[in-house]
Amino acid sequence: MQTDSLSPSPNPVSPVPLNNPTSAPRYGTVIPNRIFVGGIDFKTNESDLRKFFSQYGSVKEVKIVNDRAGVSKGYGFVTFETQEDAQKILQEAEKLNYKDKKLNIGPAIRKQQVGIPRSSIMPAAGTMYLTTSTGYPYTYHNGVAYFHTPEVTSVPPPWPNFQHCVE
Repeated sequence: MQTDSLSPSPNPVSPVPLNNPTSAPRYGTVIPNRIFVGGIDFKTNESDLRKFFSQYGSVKEVKIVNDRAGVSKGYGFVTFETQEDAQKILQEAEKLNYKDKKLNIGPAIRKQQVGIPRSSIMPAAGTMYLTTSTGYPYTYHNGVAYFHTPEVTSVPPPWPNFQHCVE
């Protein structure tokens, strides 16, 4: 994980906020010669993507993200030899279709958590405060994960309230 400071910088690798309302604020660093590719058909493999993007520049690496079962999550990353090739694709992103499907192209951003010092993640009591990959917070204590749900307005149960009778 990258630990650069989050101060503004004139160089092309700069921190940018990620818009994800369901999680704590996250920031990331733009990877200048890499692009995010979403909307990939599940039958598409890395070789297919490499061939497609090679017509736009020199492709260094292609990575389709898979779940634990090895099934494509429908997105991935293409790394070009040069930043210029990646920028060229980003400018043409609206026009890119692959197998009659519009691709969702954007800058590749390496996520980083901010605001939690590393030492506070593992307190002495053995309780860990974590977030899932989708940004939902949970606590891990004594081998049990406790998921925190957002506060919602209470809905009255469909049965009458007999709490006053219970002692």
